Amino acid sequence: MTKLAKRLYEHLKRTALLPRGTHVLVACSGGPDSLALLLLLVELAPMLHLDVSAAHYDHGLRGAASQADAAFVAAFCAVRGIPCRMGRAPAGSIAAADASVETAARAQRYAFLEAVRQAAGADVVCTAHHADDQAETVLMHLLRGTGLDGLAGIPSRDDARHLVRPLLPLRKAELVAYCAQRGVTPRHDATNDVPDGLRNRVRLEL
Repeated sequence: MTKLAKRLYEHLKRTALLPRGTHVLVACSGGPDSLALLLLLVELAPMLHLDVSAAHYDHGLRGAASQADAAFVAAFCAVRGIPCRMGRAPAGSIAAADASVETAARAQRYAFLEAVRQAAGADVVCTAHHADDQAETVLMHLLRGTGLDGLAGIPSRDDARHLVRPLLPLRKAELVAYCAQRGVTPRHDATNDVPDGLRNRVRLEL
């Protein structure tokens, strides 16, 4: 067992986030965070008796890069025998939504993940939010003004939406290093490098 998998195993045992026998559906974008989550849960599956599958949603917002991400995730899972469901946003649906692109994309992605969870008979959807995301979220809440709920940040589970976030104790750099250790080269979303939204400005500049 790798050191990071051992740390995650101890966290999951302590918190009972993923009880033995859980069928987990991992939301996988192809980036380092979600690839690390998928690989870690596959590594821990024999010990926790997990049934691990994956899902990828192509928002169709980055042209050929989006398609390449989808193809990468499909191939990554196929090589490792991980069941994977693929989805794609209808052309123009996100841009035409009565909301920001980020909000509309998130809503479509979570609706897809919940539909796949039900179809696959999975117990929960696992997302790859980590400690750096948590810090960014708390800072964003402080900048906007918040009460105690906002200071609590991202919860480790959201029972109403069947979501679990196992990686909150782990740092981004650890996940990147784990991918490298496993010989995996994740996809890179260049939109994360542009400080055009509050989260990206907090991440890149604050």
